[in-house]
Amino acid sequence: MYFFDGYRTLAVASVLALHAAMSYMAYVPDWWYVINPEDSMFFLFWVLLANTGDMPAIFFMAGFFAPRSLEKRGPALFLKEKALHIGIPWAIGVLAFAPLFAMATWRSLNLPLPDTYLEFVRDVWLGPGYQQSHFWFLGVLMTFLVVFAAVGRAYSGAASTVSPLRRLVCWWAVSSVAFFLSSLRWHPDLWIPLGPIYFQPARIISYALAFHLGAVAWRDGWFDGPAPSAGALATGAAAAFAGGWSVIHLAMNYPSKDTLLLKAAHAASHSFASLAVAALFLLLCRALLDRPSRIVRALSDASYGIYWLHQMVLMPAVYLLIPFDIPIGLKFTVALAGTYAVCAAATLLGLKRLPVLKRFF
Repeated sequence: MYFFDGYRTLAVASVLALHAAMSYMAYVPDWWYVINPEDSMFFLFWVLLANTGDMPAIFFMAGFFAPRSLEKRGPALFLKEKALHIGIPWAIGVLAFAPLFAMATWRSLNLPLPDTYLEFVRDVWLGPGYQQSHFWFLGVLMTFLVVFAAVGRAYSGAASTVSPLRRLVCWWAVSSVAFFLSSLRWHPDLWIPLGPIYFQPARIISYALAFHLGAVAWRDGWFDGPAPSAGALATGAAAAFAGGWSVIHLAMNYPSKDTLLLKAAHAASHSFASLAVAALFLLLCRALLDRPSRIVRALSDASYGIYWLHQMVLMPAVYLLIPFDIPIGLKFTVALAGTYAVCAAATLLGLKRLPVLKRFF
C-alpha cells in the first residue's frame, strides 16, 4: 500500500505548516512561542483548517499498522519495541526540550523569569507553565499502544460486516458528543496533564477512536479494493469544503461560543471537518500516489524524525526572519521549507544512521 507513504509524509508536513502558520496568523494566541509582528488572516484560515484533520490522520495510521506489529512480535516484544521507538524519544523530548518551549511561552507572555534555568524548571515548568510542546503526541500514542497490547487480539478475528461509512459516521457522532461535553467544563483548546500524558480533553476521544478505526481498517481490509472513483473524490472534496467552511464561519462569526447551541455546533463542525479533511487526503493519496517512489518512501521513513525535530528548527527560523523586510508569505515559505529540508536531512543522515539514535528513529 504505497499510498500510505504519501499520506504519512503529507500529514507530518501539514503539522509543520500548522505550526509555521501560527507565528504569522491574525489573532495569534499570546502564549505562542515566536510571534511575527505582521500577521495575516490567510494564515488564520490556514490554521483553522490544518488544525482539524492532521492528528486524526496520524493516529489512524498508527492504529492501522499496530495489529500487524502486535501479531508479529507478541505483546511483550511489541511493548518493548514501542517503548524504545516511542517512549524514550518522548521522555527525552519532554525532559530536555519542553522546558525551553515553556520558557519561550513565558517570554511571549512577558512574565518574569527566574534567575536560573533550573529555577525556571522547578518553579514554572513543573508548576503553572507545564507543557510538553509537540512531544505530547508521543505520550498519548504510547498510552494507546499500551492499551492496544492488552486488547489487540480483539482486532485479529474475522472481518466485520459493518460498512466503513457507518463506522465513520459513528466516529463523527461520538467525537462530536465528546467534544461538546468537554467544552461544558474546559475551553476546547485547553491542554491538561493527566499523570505523565498531556492532551486536549476536547479531542482525546476522537484520537482514540481514530486509532481504533485504523486497527479496524486493517482487520476488515478497507483498502483491498480498487482505487477511489472520481465520484468518491468529488464527494470527499465537497465534504471537506463544507467542513472547512463551517469551521471558519463559526470562528469568524461566533468566536466565544458561549451558548449550548453554539458549543454543540462547534463540536459537530470541528469533528466533521476533521473526518472530511483526513478522509479526502487519504482518498487523494490512494488515487494519485499508490505506486513506488524512492523519494516519497524516504520522506515517509523520515517523517517521525522530522516531527520530533521540527519545532527546535522552526521556531528559531521564524525568529531569525523577523527583522527582514520581506512579504509575510515569503517568510512563511522560507521558514517552512527550510525547516522541512533541515529536519529531513538531519533525520536521514543523522538520526537514522548514528549508532545509538538509529535504534530510536
